[in-house]
Amino acid sequence: MDKAEELFLAALRSALHGDELKLNEKPEQETLRRLFRLAREQSVLPLVTQSLAQCAETRDAAILRIYTRLARAETLRQARRTGDFLLLLRQLSARGLRPAVLKGIVCRSLYPEPEQRPSSDEDLLISPEDFPLYHDAFLACGLRLKDPDRSPDGEDEVTYIDPDRDLYLEVHLRPFSDDDGACGDCSRAFADALSRAVPVRIYGQSIYTLAHTDHLLYLICHAYKHILYGGVGLRQICDICLFAQRFFHEIDWELVRHSCEDLGILSLAGAFFRVGQRWLSLSCPSAFADPELDELPLLIDCLSGGVYGAEDPDRLHSSRITLEAVASARQGRARRGLWNSLFPGKDYLQSCYPYARRYPGNGWSSCENTRSFPEFCVRFETERSAPESRALFSVSGPWCLFSSVKTEYKVGIAGKQ
Repeated sequence: MDKAEELFLAALRSALHGDELKLNEKPEQETLRRLFRLAREQSVLPLVTQSLAQCAETRDAAILRIYTRLARAETLRQARRTGDFLLLLRQLSARGLRPAVLKGIVCRSLYPEPEQRPSSDEDLLISPEDFPLYHDAFLACGLRLKDPDRSPDGEDEVTYIDPDRDLYLEVHLRPFSDDDGACGDCSRAFADALSRAVPVRIYGQSIYTLAHTDHLLYLICHAYKHILYGGVGLRQICDICLFAQRFFHEIDWELVRHSCEDLGILSLAGAFFRVGQRWLSLSCPSAFADPELDELPLLIDCLSGGVYGAEDPDRLHSSRITLEAVASARQGRARRGLWNSLFPGKDYLQSCYPYARRYPGNGWSSCENTRSFPEFCVRFETERSAPESRALFSVSGPWCLFSSVKTEYKVGIAGKQ
C-alpha cells in the first residue's frame, strides 16, 4: 500500500468519526493528486476533502482548493436530489403508496454530514402486484422510463428518471432476481421482507425501509453481487459497518450470520467488517469477529477497482466469466461457465445493450440458441499490473475465476464454504 492510499484511508477514517486529521508531515503534491483520484474513484470526494481542509498539514495546499470546489458542488447536487426524493415519497404517500427505501438516503443518514456521502440513484422496493399503481404514480409525478423502448412488464427492476430534477430511481419488484444464476439464492433470505418494513425518521420525515436485520443482510448481499459484477468499493463497506453500529441492538445477529453462512458468503461478510475495524476504526460485531481472517486482499481490491470496479476495464470484461462460473457451481452445471462467457446468449446481449434490442436481427441469428460475437471481443490476460494482488474469490466447480484479489474468501454453493 502506497502513501496516497494510506493518507486516503486516514482522511476517510477521520471523516467517518468527525475527528481532526493529524499528520506528521506535509504530503507531496503527487501524493495528494493520487489521493484525490482515489477519492473520486471511490465516490467519497466530499468526505475526504472535508478532512484535508481541517488538517494543518494540508489545508493550504493549492490542489485542495480545486477539489474543495468540486466537492461543494457535488454536496449541493446531492442535497437537491435528497430534497426531490423526499418530495416524491410525500407525493406517493398522498396516493396511499408506501414503498420500502433501500440503501441511498438511509445509508447517507449514517454519516456525520449525510450529503457528503453521494448517491447517484435511489432504490425502492415494492410489491409486484402494486407495480401498475406505482407506474402510474411515477408518470404523474413527472418521471419517465429510462428505457422507453423496453416494456417494464415482467421485469424485476425498472428504472425511472426525471432529468429536470436530476432524479434517478431504481424500482425493485424483488430484492434480488430469482433468474440471476449467481445471486438468485439471495432472494430467499428476503421472503416477506416488505411485510416487516419499519418506519424511520430522516430529515424530519417518516419513511419506510426494510427492518434493520433485513437491511443489513441486504447491504451485505448487494455488496457480494457487486463483487461478482466487477467489484465493491470502500463506500459500500462503510455503509455496512456504519449501519451495523447504528442499529446494533435492533439487529438479530444470529440470523444475519446464519443467512450469510447459508448463502456461502460468511467469510466475505467477515472481511467487510474486518476492513472497517482495522482500517476505518469501525466496530466489528462479535458474530463476525475472526482475528485470523486476512482482510488485506479485499482492501487492495477495493482500492484498485473504484466504487463498483468500473475503474479497471479488465474487471468488467472478466465479470461475465465470474458470474457464469458462480452460476454453474450453484446450479450444478458442469462445463458451461466458460462457454457462456465466450458466447453470450441473445437474451443476455439484449439485456445489456439497447442496440441489440432495437435491431434484434443484426449480428446474430434469430435462432434462440445461436451464439456469436456481435461487434465485441473477449480479452484474456494472465498478468496484471499488480501481480501481488492478482487472484480472486474461488468457487466450488470446474472453473476457477481470476481477477484482482488473492484467493482468500471462498464463495461456495449454499451451505458450503
